[in-house]
Amino acid sequence: PPRLLFHQDDAEATVTVWLHPGETLSLMLDGRSEANLGVDLYMNTLSAHLPLLLKPGARRVLAVGLGSGVTAGSALRHAVESVEVVERVPAVARAARLFAPHNHDPLSDPRLDLRLEDARSRLRLSDREYDAVISGPSHAWVAGTGALFSAEFYRTVRGRLAPGGVMAQWLHSYDMTDETLSLVLRTF
Repeated sequence: PPRLLFHQDDAEATVTVWLHPGETLSLMLDGRSEANLGVDLYMNTLSAHLPLLLKPGARRVLAVGLGSGVTAGSALRHAVESVEVVERVPAVARAARLFAPHNHDPLSDPRLDLRLEDARSRLRLSDREYDAVISGPSHAWVAGTGALFSAEFYRTVRGRLAPGGVMAQWLHSYDMTDETLSLVLRTF
């Protein structure tokens, strides 16, 4: 049976990390899977590598959501100056440390700037520009994250992209109707 390695009730969510048979870790928020070392490992890795391969020479990267830290750690494998990560659930940052053997330990990299705040507010209140924005928040249907899939959010991101900058949006199609998926894609 799975073994509980981390549990913290945060103001934003209850965060747990489970060790499953076969040494697979999973990060859960309010009982919902957010990241794991199974198929999510590859998806989170590609979420960083694809935009950075499309934007050679990217120096400043913004990642929306820390999760297991795999995306941030993968972005830091590139020759970037900085990766700013905006995470709204502080306990996620503590839980992500358990994934250090698998995520290249981004929280120990001096190029990582972890911001424990809302991504929309951070982007609206900052004048920083980014060469790449990687948005991987929780599922669009989860309370508190829907605004990160809105036209307003995407316009704000566009205003923070440096000339020639790129944005990558993680999006799943499971547990989502075709209509909702179509709406999110049109909005993006």
